[in-house]
Amino acid sequence: MVFCPFCEGQGLICKADIVGKNIQIYICEECDSMWKTPKIEKENCYGFGDFMKEIGLKGLWSELQNVERL
Repeated sequence: MVFCPFCEGQGLICKADIVGKNIQIYICEECDSMWKTPKIEKENCYGFGDFMKEIGLKGLWSELQNVERL
Protein backbone atom coordinates (compact mmCIF):
# COMPACT_ATOMS: atom_id res chain seq x y z
CA MET A 1 0.00 0.00 0.00
CA VAL A 2 1.10 3.54 -0.75
CA PHE A 3 0.14 6.30 1.68
CA CYS A 4 -0.38 9.99 0.99
CA PRO A 5 2.49 12.21 2.17
CA PHE A 6 -0.06 14.79 3.38
CA CYS A 7 -2.40 12.55 5.42
CA GLU A 8 0.02 11.24 8.05
CA GLY A 9 -0.58 7.59 7.18
CA GLN A 10 -4.36 7.90 6.89
CA GLY A 11 -4.92 8.32 3.13
CA LEU A 12 -4.27 5.54 0.67
CA ILE A 13 -3.22 6.29 -2.89
CA CYS A 14 -5.34 4.91 -5.71
CA LYS A 15 -4.56 4.60 -9.40
CA ALA A 16 -7.46 5.62 -11.64
CA ASP A 17 -8.40 6.45 -15.22
CA ILE A 18 -10.35 9.59 -16.04
CA VAL A 19 -13.58 8.70 -17.87
CA GLY A 20 -13.54 9.80 -21.50
CA LYS A 21 -9.91 10.90 -21.39
CA ASN A 22 -6.72 9.00 -22.02
CA ILE A 23 -5.31 10.10 -18.66
CA GLN A 24 -4.25 7.97 -15.71
CA ILE A 25 -3.84 9.62 -12.31
CA TYR A 26 -2.90 8.74 -8.75
CA ILE A 27 -5.17 10.16 -6.06
CA CYS A 28 -5.43 10.09 -2.28
CA GLU A 29 -8.79 8.69 -1.24
CA GLU A 30 -8.72 10.84 1.89
CA CYS A 31 -7.67 14.38 0.84
CA ASP A 32 -7.96 14.28 -2.99
CA SER A 33 -4.33 15.20 -3.53
CA MET A 34 -3.44 14.01 -7.02
CA TRP A 35 -0.37 13.04 -9.03
CA LYS A 36 0.16 12.50 -12.75
CA THR A 37 2.91 9.92 -12.17
CA PRO A 38 3.42 7.12 -9.66
CA LYS A 39 6.15 9.24 -8.03
CA ILE A 40 4.12 10.29 -4.96
CA GLU A 41 5.83 13.26 -3.32
CA LYS A 42 4.66 16.58 -1.88
CA GLU A 43 6.59 18.50 -4.55
CA ASN A 44 4.75 17.08 -7.58
CA CYS A 45 1.18 17.14 -6.25
CA TYR A 46 -1.88 18.68 -7.89
CA GLY A 47 -5.31 19.53 -6.54
CA PHE A 48 -7.79 17.01 -7.99
CA GLY A 49 -10.64 19.50 -8.40
CA ASP A 50 -8.47 22.13 -10.05
CA PHE A 51 -6.88 19.63 -12.41
CA MET A 52 -10.22 18.16 -13.45
CA LYS A 53 -11.68 21.60 -14.12
CA GLU A 54 -8.67 22.44 -16.30
CA ILE A 55 -9.52 19.47 -18.52
CA GLY A 56 -13.22 20.34 -18.67
CA LEU A 57 -14.65 18.10 -15.96
CA LYS A 58 -16.34 18.74 -12.60
CA GLY A 59 -13.79 17.11 -10.31
CA LEU A 60 -15.99 14.27 -9.06
CA TRP A 61 -14.90 10.75 -8.17
CA SER A 62 -17.70 9.51 -10.44
CA GLU A 63 -15.57 10.82 -13.34
CA LEU A 64 -12.97 8.17 -12.49
CA GLN A 65 -12.96 4.53 -13.51
CA ASN A 66 -10.79 1.48 -12.83
CA VAL A 67 -9.96 2.86 -9.39
CA GLU A 68 -7.62 0.56 -7.48
CA ARG A 69 -5.49 0.99 -4.39
CA LEU A 70 -1.75 0.77 -4.84
